[in-house]
Amino acid sequence: MSSIDHKEIFEQYYQSEYDFNTESLSPTEIADLKKLVREKRVDYNLAPLGVGVFDWILKQNSNIRFERVSFDSEKIDGLLYIPTTGKERAYIILNSNKPLINQIFTAAHEYYHYIMDYQKFRQMPYICDFSALKDVNEMKASRFAAELLLPDEAISREIQDYLCLKNMSRDELDFGDYAAMIIFLTVKYQIPLKAVIYRFYEEQHIHNIDEFIDNYEFIKKVLKEIKIFGKKVEVLYNNENDYVLPYSSTYEDMEKAFATGNASKENVLEDAAKLGLDMNVISDFLTEDEDIDDDDDDDDDDDELFSIINAKRG
Repeated sequence: MSSIDHKEIFEQYYQSEYDFNTESLSPTEIADLKKLVREKRVDYNLAPLGVGVFDWILKQNSNIRFERVSFDSEKIDGLLYIPTTGKERAYIILNSNKPLINQIFTAAHEYYHYIMDYQKFRQMPYICDFSALKDVNEMKASRFAAELLLPDEAISREIQDYLCLKNMSRDELDFGDYAAMIIFLTVKYQIPLKAVIYRFYEEQHIHNIDEFIDNYEFIKKVLKEIKIFGKKVEVLYNNENDYVLPYSSTYEDMEKAFATGNASKENVLEDAAKLGLDMNVISDFLTEDEDIDDDDDDDDDDDELFSIINAKRG
């Protein structure tokens, strides 16, 4: 069974590990992102989104599908894949080798690309080419994801709650206090630790970002050792993701697309080979179709009737 040649295909298109530093975005760009987040987050208000982001994205647009793929490369977090044929469909593909907390952020990041860059990506073949976009667009996607998962108003509220709990004033907060809040919000809002650190910096709650980044590994170590967070942290830093269920299998969707005429035999063979699918499975349903008259006029949902090519290993 063949597998995807990551160097030849995916190394050009993947979304690499995120740089959460978005300070080079202009005030206008940041204001626009905050406005977009508030519009999208209206039903959640300031409540944690976390693992709910997967179901939330699917409810935002029925044309989106999730797929989890075991990529060999540690550099790959995920990608947005838009088929060149079929209807307005897109796939947010997550690296199943990454911790759940990374997959949560990746889903939000790729959703930004879907709502803002769909038409641009649709003009590109197969997998969206992140390298063709300016770095600022990647920063916007990461800032959107961070704001979506942890809004600025939520940070302010959490800090105020902490001050009330500790009976302290803002001026009395030190590194330990901020580190404690950052750890707590990482678990509560289910967003990567480093992203939370940058959210505090972006909203000007901390000013010496280097102090926190230099101590990142120490803070993360404390996060993983706090007993009261034990089970929650274990889940977040485990690769298992029970919150994403593929709409249907790649092969079933490809067979349906071919059977309904939304993808030609040549399209299916070419795409399946390029994406490393099991050609024996593909050949089986292509051959069977030649021997069967297609008298079954299926009136299922139109969303099913198009070409679906997932970037999934065979």
